[in-house]
Amino acid sequence: MMIDSKLVMSDAQAVTTTAVSTNEIDFGVNGEDIGEGNPIYVEVYLDTAFGTSANTLTVTLQDSANGTDYADKVVVVPATATSKLLAADVGRLVRISLPADLRRFIAMNYTASSALTDGKVSAFLTIN
Repeated sequence: MMIDSKLVMSDAQAVTTTAVSTNEIDFGVNGEDIGEGNPIYVEVYLDTAFGTSANTLTVTLQDSANGTDYADKVVVVPATATSKLLAADVGRLVRISLPADLRRFIAMNYTASSALTDGKVSAFLTIN
């Protein structure tokens, strides 16, 4: 699969504590038609398994009108025990349709219940 680098929010981002994605996506203006009727998806991949198994990770899509003040929009991966995010689960975790009512900027937020080790996550937009 080819991925446009401007549509990548996290590229094998190490997630050891609660953090925001390395990149944000700027759609240009609020209310702009995004995709014009073609579905756009948010995909989240586990690139490297977590070494800590007693914690949880929640992945949330956030949006913002100004690129500074972000609010949760959709929980993409609900609180999942990192014991389930080990080597056997490396690969795509989830794919959801991008909501239609987003504001100008989007980013991912990774919420860890406590310190995590080793895990790396990617998140990006795709149309196929």
